[in-house]
Amino acid sequence: MKLERYYTAEWEWGCCGDPLRIGDIAELDVQYDTEYAQTMRSELSSVLPKPITGVETHQDDETVVRQGRIVALDAVIADMKWTVTPRTTPDPPLQDLGGGVFVSFGNTEPGEAEGERQTGTSRLKPVSVVPDPDAQPEGAGPDHTVFGEQISPEISGYLITLEVD
Repeated sequence: MKLERYYTAEWEWGCCGDPLRIGDIAELDVQYDTEYAQTMRSELSSVLPKPITGVETHQDDETVVRQGRIVALDAVIADMKWTVTPRTTPDPPLQDLGGGVFVSFGNTEPGEAEGERQTGTSRLKPVSVVPDPDAQPEGAGPDHTVFGEQISPEISGYLITLEVD
C-alpha cells in the first residue's frame, strides 16, 4: 500500500463533492500535471514532508479516477488579501439647495470585496470530515464595513490522503 495526497479547492468540494470521512473508500477525479496541479504542489511543498500527488477536480473532463481508503484529511488554511470598496446609494434623493444647486449625499453601504490568496501562507489543520465548516479560522473573510486592504485566514481547500493498492 502507498499513500497519495490530493488537493481540492474548498469552493469546488463545497459545490460538487459529497462528504468524505477518514476510513471511507473514495473515488476521486484527479489531474497530475496541469498548471494548477504544479502550482498547488509548489504552494504546499513548505508544509508537507512529501509533495502532493495531484489535484482533485469536478470541473474538468480530463481527469483520471483514483480510488482508495481515506487515511487523513486536512483543511488547508491560507491568508487572503481582501480589497473592500464602498458602495454608495443615491438615498436620500437629490436635495434642492436653491439657485439651481442640487446635491445628493448618498449612504455608504457595506462594500464589495475582491480577494487573492497569498502564496506561501498555507498551513494544515487536521479534520475528520470534508467539507468541515468548523475548520474555518476565527476572523475568516473580509469585514465589509472596513474599506481598503485586509488580510484574513480562510480555508482555501482540503488535502485528501488516500491509501491505494
